[in-house]
Amino acid sequence: MFQLTTKQKELLDAINEIVFERGVMPSYRELAHAVGAASPATIHKHVTLLEKKGYLLRHDGSRTMTMTPKATSLRPSIGLPLKGIITAGLPIEAIEQPDMIDVPGSMVVDEINSYVLKVRGESMIEDGILDGDYVIVERNPSPKNGDIVVALLDNAYATLKRFYREATRIRLQPANATMAPFYVQDPLIQGVVRAVLRKY
Repeated sequence: MFQLTTKQKELLDAINEIVFERGVMPSYRELAHAVGAASPATIHKHVTLLEKKGYLLRHDGSRTMTMTPKATSLRPSIGLPLKGIITAGLPIEAIEQPDMIDVPGSMVVDEINSYVLKVRGESMIEDGILDGDYVIVERNPSPKNGDIVVALLDNAYATLKRFYREATRIRLQPANATMAPFYVQDPLIQGVVRAVLRKY
């Protein structure tokens, strides 16, 4: 029931490519041109079927649509900003080193608000985050207890820890039994870790 036809897969690929290149959803006319369809009406028919299958979401009955995680997972890879190094240990000065890195599309839900950091240190090894790994981070200033976060301390020092809100403070907990947690009042949470990449 939810399998894609060849034409539907071609249309999703075209949407993915245009959104990746331009950052905006294409019009029906642009899609018709991209896939060689006879008219925008043909695209409307396919979009309706893709919506029923859970790949696209239209808003308020208009032509404004977004791709669901199910659709973005079909992308073989997505280029995300590689913003530098994050410590899984003692906080170090936050330095951005803008670059790009390709990651599996299935690991990214919100492409616009996601980026990658390289991990330095061993404070998160019991959560499977090792020195030299890459983490995919999604911007989110309001994490839940237990989330692994990128926390900026004193507007200068960044660290990777589990987030716990206590009665009068925030506990930033390492996942390494040999290390003690940090207790802070008001860290700036720059994002929540959504996935880990490892290069062998």
